[in-house]
Amino acid sequence: MRKSKIISVFLALVLVFAFIAACGDEAAPAPAPAPAPAPAPEPPAPPPDGGDPEEEVDPEPDPVTLRWAVWDIEMVAYYAPLIEAYKAIAPHVTIEMVDLGATDYENILQTQLIGLQEGDPDAYDLIKMRGVPQYVSNTGADLLMELDDFLPGSNVDLANYMGMPEQYMGGGALFALPFRSDFWVVFYNKDLFDEVNVDYPTNEMTFDEWVEIIKAVTHGSGQNKVYGNQFHWWRSTVTLFGILDGVTSVGNPNYQWMAHYYNAVIDLEDGGYVPSRIDNVAGNIHHRMRWFPEEIAQVNMGTWFLTEAVEQEFNWGLAAYPVPAPQFYGNTIGGVTQLSIPRTSPNPQEAFNFIEFVVGAEGAALLASVGQFPAFITDEALRIITSIDGFPQDAQSIAALQPRNIFLEQPVVPEAGEIDAILSEGHAEIMDRAMTVEAGIEMMESRVSQLLGR
Repeated sequence: MRKSKIISVFLALVLVFAFIAACGDEAAPAPAPAPAPAPAPEPPAPPPDGGDPEEEVDPEPDPVTLRWAVWDIEMVAYYAPLIEAYKAIAPHVTIEMVDLGATDYENILQTQLIGLQEGDPDAYDLIKMRGVPQYVSNTGADLLMELDDFLPGSNVDLANYMGMPEQYMGGGALFALPFRSDFWVVFYNKDLFDEVNVDYPTNEMTFDEWVEIIKAVTHGSGQNKVYGNQFHWWRSTVTLFGILDGVTSVGNPNYQWMAHYYNAVIDLEDGGYVPSRIDNVAGNIHHRMRWFPEEIAQVNMGTWFLTEAVEQEFNWGLAAYPVPAPQFYGNTIGGVTQLSIPRTSPNPQEAFNFIEFVVGAEGAALLASVGQFPAFITDEALRIITSIDGFPQDAQSIAALQPRNIFLEQPVVPEAGEIDAILSEGHAEIMDRAMTVEAGIEMMESRVSQLLGR
């Protein structure tokens, strides 16, 4: 017992002296001992790029495979560069194309979309669409996802597409975005105009003024005959000047406005200023078969013809499409190829991200680099297209590729395909002289009115 007391006193003295040494001469009472500090955490390892170690590194996104329904993989030049470029900015995304062929693409795709269910491993995330009939058929069957919810916060500006998306908005909803476009211009052979000292067509022509130019540039005879223009056998090449007021539509079965254009083109055929449709169809004579051997001075055709036109050796140029009246200068007709997301898509946000890339400025430049006309005509895309070897470098030709408005050849209505069939049949009857202009128009009005229940 005595020994333990001595040890206790000794330990107490040790603690007192230790406190006095720590506090120096200060006579304040000793505070309660503080708890031992926790060991300091190890500093975080610096990020691989040497940046701020306090910045959080976003986790890598999960791999995603997007299935894309297309046609003609081997023949379409823009698929590979678009996918490759997108892979560079979204390496976690794999684009898997499914080629359904071009011949019956619309029917095959719709049949598949109707049969697919959510969660189906064969479901598509993206579909490529061409033409109004396919669009109205798919939207009418409720097969497509509305894109409106994806637009806020995206880089998509609908004002970049010359009024095309707005024309597709059935019921105010947007179900597709355009990425590729073709619109109508006038191709003309400068050398043939120079031969007869006729002024070139301009970017400000009414249809009636253009008719006079066609007559003026026609010259020669026999094997040396040069026609002023060739109207391809499609009805769009003859009558659709009339819809460039932005009000007139073939969806309204009042077609008296067509008479002016039919009468003018028939008079040009009868006067020998343009080849007849009967001869073109019977001989299967495409406009390119007369353009390259310089048998026609002009052809009104879509911008898809640019890729062929640049291959010839004579001097040529472009002019903006003729319009009904001067107040409509800069308007033209055309169509777009679009991208949509099916309702059964397992990856709709990732699919829209890809669409946003394709329809944007970078996608436009990539399309232009392979000779395709983007729906978004950026300055860079225009520069690329007009820099292609063989493209005319005059200011008018370049300006002709910058229309003010592009109007759809067909209205976005459920009956679009049937209306087109009726009008095409009437067109053939009129141009082949099986019906008068008046009788043909009356037939078209009657059948379309019956179709629409009017």
